Amino acid sequence: MKPDEERNEINTNDTNDEYIEAFETDVELQGEDIYSEEEADEPETLGKAFYTWAADLVTCLVFVVLFFIFVVRIIGVDGTSMLPTLEHGDMLLLLSNVFYEADDDDIVVVYKESYGAPIVKRIIATEGETVDIDFYTGDVWVDGELLYEPYILEPTYLSGDTQFPLTVPEDCVFVMGDNRNGSLDSRWSEIGIIDERNILGKVLFRIFPFSSIGKVR
Repeated sequence: MKPDEERNEINTNDTNDEYIEAFETDVELQGEDIYSEEEADEPETLGKAFYTWAADLVTCLVFVVLFFIFVVRIIGVDGTSMLPTLEHGDMLLLLSNVFYEADDDDIVVVYKESYGAPIVKRIIATEGETVDIDFYTGDVWVDGELLYEPYILEPTYLSGDTQFPLTVPEDCVFVMGDNRNGSLDSRWSEIGIIDERNILGKVLFRIFPFSSIGKVR
């Protein structure tokens, strides 16, 4: 090979090496740019994920709060006036009065300012119905029909200061506890006839104690 040809070949090889080196450097720089963009996007991605998670959490909390305000409520039994159906300390799930229409034989939670606390009782009669009680035999009559009451602890011997027979006014209910001789209820003027607007809800289920979980009748 001639000296000139050798020089040309050397120059050609040097040029190729320079191209390769420049290409590798450009690839490395591009890789660094891509990596830098990924690093820059990572905080933004985490921020979006956190925002989405927080928004979902708030939505769930709002739903739960509204559900327990307008649909169901939880309340505890205080006292023994509903024995044997309910016991002191039972926790109850109520259907809110927003979706409830009073009916005979329902167990409800009512609130009377004169008493100062929610109480659990059973509806004996609704508007327009006439209640009469024979305190000697313990029998309860509604519109002339003797009630069948397998749920009570004992017959209704205890009278209050309410006069019978009594016709329930419009939009009101007459209530008594299942423990008829140990219950403060509509037989006493302190509780009296209950305005339906004072019904907090109908008892659906007992949710505690766990051994007694189930529908309440």
